[in-house]
Amino acid sequence: MRVRATVVVALLLSGCAVDLEERDSIRQFEVAALDPTHTHPCALLPDAAAVELGILDEEGEGSPQSDANCFYTNRVDASVDLRVEVHEEKDAVETTVAAAFSGADDQEFVSVEGYPGVTTEFPDSCNLTVGVSDEHSFYVQVSADEACEVAVEVARTAITNAQDA
Repeated sequence: MRVRATVVVALLLSGCAVDLEERDSIRQFEVAALDPTHTHPCALLPDAAAVELGILDEEGEGSPQSDANCFYTNRVDASVDLRVEVHEEKDAVETTVAAAFSGADDQEFVSVEGYPGVTTEFPDSCNLTVGVSDEHSFYVQVSADEACEVAVEVARTAITNAQDA
């Protein structure tokens, strides 16, 4: 009996018992930490996936803007900037969760494949930050119809490809 009670108490004191808005580490989410810095963002969102999402013309291609970001546009009404951010000073997950629960009207928590994210919605555009480890996040900036939905799909694709890399 004492062993069972100890196990139950240990589980309650572990990350499983931490309220969502109080989580400050990727270990408190049921996902593996990712280090997406080994893959260029243009490889995390392949051109074919960008075409499917309507953010790239069929003959277009993602344009590397630096070692840490890639830009896509269909040249009509949609564009996406996908960045891999490295956090040295502040924890990526803690910062993301704090922003999501800050009480700002335009910010909302979103789970992307189990990873914590926060959207900031503007008319015809959306910014999304997704913490993929304590040191790394994806930042997705979208200008398009249903921009936040597109941002989530971009981040979902980037996460899947980062897991496979």
